[in-house]
Amino acid sequence: MMIALMIVSIGAIMYRAGTYYRYEQWEEYITLTEHVKLNTIRLVEISLANYTAPGNNSTSILKDNLNQWQNDLRKAYPGYGIILTYNLTDGTNINYSQGLASHWNENASYSAANANFALNITSVGLEGYRFMATAFLNLTILNVDALSDVITVAVTGEDGMPITDLKKGNFQVDGLDIKNVTSSYHETYILVYTINCDGSIPAPVTVTVWDQRGIIVIAKS
Repeated sequence: MMIALMIVSIGAIMYRAGTYYRYEQWEEYITLTEHVKLNTIRLVEISLANYTAPGNNSTSILKDNLNQWQNDLRKAYPGYGIILTYNLTDGTNINYSQGLASHWNENASYSAANANFALNITSVGLEGYRFMATAFLNLTILNVDALSDVITVAVTGEDGMPITDLKKGNFQVDGLDIKNVTSSYHETYILVYTINCDGSIPAPVTVTVWDQRGIIVIAKS
């Protein structure tokens, strides 16, 4: 369903592009290339969110979604000669499997996706336009103050940049209700979140976070 929605979105954009650039077809292909890229990156993010969702941990989910996306692109634009190929990352220090990885229940835990793409549009001779799609979410438990019922965590994304738009509803602490979540500056992580719990914090404590893309990470300290 999500892939179909993406195609509808691209189709609407391309209709407008074809109208405005009727005599400048190259602009149309640039628009098409950029939107194929952006929607492919979004599909990688969606696949990681599905992979990390409870009960959905199949490492083939990214491959399956990309195979479907390849077919959908060819059917949506048969006259353009769109060919999208991909290479899923395996191994490396993050230990990817078919482009997906998760390392949970540690003090510092993460979920990640990584794939490389090549795009050809044979109708205009565009060949080998390459780009990479990555999705990453890290959760680190920095401090647990059992006396104040407070947990301090850092949440970072790609390139170690802090995730800045998280609220109370983005966190869960096993066995406890959360009263509120606040954010503040940190000299190392730039931004940290303080989770105020309604009750005594157990040891060990398990914290779950999900970002606005729906990607989940579970850390334990």
